[in-house]
Amino acid sequence: MALFTTADRKNVMDEIIAFTEKNEHIMALIAVGSGAFGYIDELSDLDMFVAIDSDENLELVMAYVAAQLNERLRFIYFKQMPQRKLQVYMSENYLEIDIGYGAYASAAATRKNWKVLFDKTGTMNEIMRSTWEENEKNFQTNEYDTKLAECSGVWHYLMHSAVAIKRRQYWRAVAELEFVRNLLIGLLGCRYSLETKRGRDLDKLPENELTALKKTLVSNLTQDALWLNLAALTDAVYTELERYGERARITVNRRQVNEYIYACRDLKL
Repeated sequence: MALFTTADRKNVMDEIIAFTEKNEHIMALIAVGSGAFGYIDELSDLDMFVAIDSDENLELVMAYVAAQLNERLRFIYFKQMPQRKLQVYMSENYLEIDIGYGAYASAAATRKNWKVLFDKTGTMNEIMRSTWEENEKNFQTNEYDTKLAECSGVWHYLMHSAVAIKRRQYWRAVAELEFVRNLLIGLLGCRYSLETKRGRDLDKLPENELTALKKTLVSNLTQDALWLNLAALTDAVYTELERYGERARITVNRRQVNEYIYACRDLKL
């Protein structure tokens, strides 16, 4: 079976709009992600949120949507997660459809971009805008504090990586380096307001940040190469932490970490 086309995707979206709008319990349908402002490219999937009149009708509506889609498409994968109020479909031409559900009264924007496809009350746009502004303000403050707290303890993992490199436990060293790099990426995501989980917006970082991160990537499992990776990562993560001064609450500083790394490297075992 061939990969879905942009025309296939549009036809599916149009059909979903049509049959959800007819349901008496569905109050609004909202496109989220790239589909809200223009798909990134022909590989983008469908993400949407269905606002229902009451949580009491959640399972009823989920069953209705599943039945309607099964009449129209053939699927190679389907998973329903009532506890997460989510359905995930994969059609036979590999179009992924992610549908979230929730009561209209408790609807809130959890992504930056959305587009109200229909709204039977005419208030959803304002609800999404106001909740996004409030959530974003709280998220930025809380997320920064969380990421800074996590990164303030990176010395522990950097030192463990040094020990692993010295002992020629190269895969252990790689794991420690990857853990620290991911913490750094999360902190960079906060500063640049990018979603970096699983690298989603990582390519949007400024070139100087990407260049620094590239130097930390392991390409050769040798002591010499890993020492260079460790040095680059130590420099990158402390450069970022030190931007925040006392707010970062650095406990073991850059000089101390480097002293330990150099001592491990020069130690005769």
